[in-house]
Amino acid sequence: MALLRDQVCIVTGAGQGLGRSIALEMAQEGAVVALLERNADTLEKASAEIKAAGGKAMPYQLDITDYEVYGKVVADLVAKQGRIDVLVNNAAINPPSLTILNDTLENWRRTITINLESVFMGSKLVAPHMVAKKQGRIISVASIQGFASSGEVGSYNAAKGAIIAYTQSMAVELGPYNILVNAVAPGFMRTPMSFVNGVDETETPDFIEWYVKRGKIPLRRTGFPEDVSGTVIFLASSYCRYMTGQLLVVDGGLMTTF
Repeated sequence: MALLRDQVCIVTGAGQGLGRSIALEMAQEGAVVALLERNADTLEKASAEIKAAGGKAMPYQLDITDYEVYGKVVADLVAKQGRIDVLVNNAAINPPSLTILNDTLENWRRTITINLESVFMGSKLVAPHMVAKKQGRIISVASIQGFASSGEVGSYNAAKGAIIAYTQSMAVELGPYNILVNAVAPGFMRTPMSFVNGVDETETPDFIEWYVKRGKIPLRRTGFPEDVSGTVIFLASSYCRYMTGQLLVVDGGLMTTF
């Protein structure tokens, strides 16, 4: 349908998982996609896959916590394409399962920097270009753990919860410039981040018994990256034109059960 025909989109963490799926689907919908990724191998594979399908990919290898380098990437993209229409703040890490009793300040700061500060950095860098055009979309990937905690990975939960709050704040700030700011909160997803200590948490006997067979997830399956990327496409497209400051939960119905 080419819902994003000729739109210039940035996707962070685009080399694997949700980011890769979002980047591929945006390219399929006609967008020029800037893939931001620190892993050179996964970046090249995702970029090659888009190009092989006839899409337009612009790969950038960088650490998005490096504000100066991130700024140069944004400037290069604008110089070559003339604008930025959509920013998808997706890049994140899944820290070890630690509680306040055994977490470390170093781990906390690393998680907050990658998962939260990068959202500020990217939004800060692209917002002026969107303001100049009086249009744009900023879409951030949060998590259901931003509002419903498992009691572990507190730094991850804190970052995702802050993304939800910051999304609302930016929506109010940027609304006068016709910039829509929304977030997506995935539930359990089968991605590289679902592996904990080498085990995919969505394939353990306990997960299958409780979440699938007993219907804690009403759709009785785990989620896949494609389940999220379609939601992002909607938020980036012209079908979404009067929605801002919102959080769309993509969890198979998990948060509706008790």
